[in-house]
Amino acid sequence: MKYLLAVPMAAMLMGASAPNVSVIAATGDWSKLPQIRQYGYDHLTKNLMNKLIDIALKKQCTLPGFDGARLNFDITFAAAFAADGTLQQVVIPKLNCPEAEGLVGGALVEMINGHDYKPAYKGQAGWYQGEFTFAYEE
Repeated sequence: MKYLLAVPMAAMLMGASAPNVSVIAATGDWSKLPQIRQYGYDHLTKNLMNKLIDIALKKQCTLPGFDGARLNFDITFAAAFAADGTLQQVVIPKLNCPEAEGLVGGALVEMINGHDYKPAYKGQAGWYQGEFTFAYEE
């Protein structure tokens, strides 16, 4: 029994020591920043996509790429990294929808920390630009 509790406790302690990453919704042009590479969608969840479609269907806000039944989501973002490769900040475009901005920002932090996205050159501190895109139909 003690062994089974040790694993969740260790996971909670590791999560507690993770640095806080700020996410900002802003307008800007980060197209001239070096590109961050995308390596997959391992940390993009159906739960996130369902929540975004739900927001759009309920007309809580207008999301880019929503056509009434399908969400073709496509935004660019900027991410700042420390020299040790630690994610420090993410900037997403304003969606004029705090709930959607929180969901998208949180998903990007999880995806970047999960190595779905990585800078091309490890150990090079600075800002990078990336694209977050997916198509989803409920």
